Amino acid sequence: MTECLVCGQNNVKLGFVFRHYEVWICNHCGFQWLQPQPNDEELAKIYSEDYFLADKNDSETVYALKRSTAHLYLDQLLKIAHSKKDEIHPKSLLEIGCGMGDFLIEAQANGFKVSGLEVTDYLVQLANQRLGSECVEKGSIETSNYETGAFDIIVFFDVIEHVRNPELFLSKVNELLKASGKVYIVTPSLDSWSARLMGKYWMEYKVEHLSYFNQASLRNLLKKTGFHNIMFFPNYKILNIDYIYRHFVRFHVKGLTPLLSVVRKLTPHKLAYMPIRLIASGVAVIAEK
Repeated sequence: MTECLVCGQNNVKLGFVFRHYEVWICNHCGFQWLQPQPNDEELAKIYSEDYFLADKNDSETVYALKRSTAHLYLDQLLKIAHSKKDEIHPKSLLEIGCGMGDFLIEAQANGFKVSGLEVTDYLVQLANQRLGSECVEKGSIETSNYETGAFDIIVFFDVIEHVRNPELFLSKVNELLKASGKVYIVTPSLDSWSARLMGKYWMEYKVEHLSYFNQASLRNLLKKTGFHNIMFFPNYKILNIDYIYRHFVRFHVKGLTPLLSVVRKLTPHKLAYMPIRLIASGVAVIAEK
């Protein structure tokens, strides 16, 4: 690879290697990407049913955290993309990678006409069950049958870093939006405190994360695919100490996981499950077609 996938400049270098994958860096815009990408078979093993589901022994607590985070996301979106006339003419909203449907439930409760895309059969079934209608379909945006200009708003959270071709993905998003439609993105950020602190040991460096953005590279990509009025926001999530600990047990980080294990053992049960609003490792972005 001699050119950046985002800005097209040939000022790229090998950053580091983890497992048998290379992380390449563009010195011009800061975009990073995995090379070579894992094949479909390897990704299918990673994206097993357990990858998406909460711990079966504590699912209600995890569901509550995800629903609270979804509420934060919707509040942020409403401040930018909602008006009184939307109560008369509900905005159409598509979530790509909607998981268990938490954000769609919040959006539906606030008057949006919602649709969802998900790649896992079980999650499609669960999301539709929770939403009370068949508004979530199995598939990807690249292969979907939605009409051009079908949606006022398209959202995707912790998704774009997983797609093989972010430019093609965002171009398709733009195509499905109405004139002046909005896109709302949350993705891990190379500008985050955790990325700067942890360097190549950042917990977001995973085999299934194929692309890594900072604000400059994400802005470049959005402009390249037909977006403007690009606004960045801190990415807050509702988490608890136990959830954070279990995340780092699953995605082990040298030095940090053992430390969190000690913290978890010393934390009283009630405090370990107390919801906390935290700045996460990502960035939130809202842009207009």
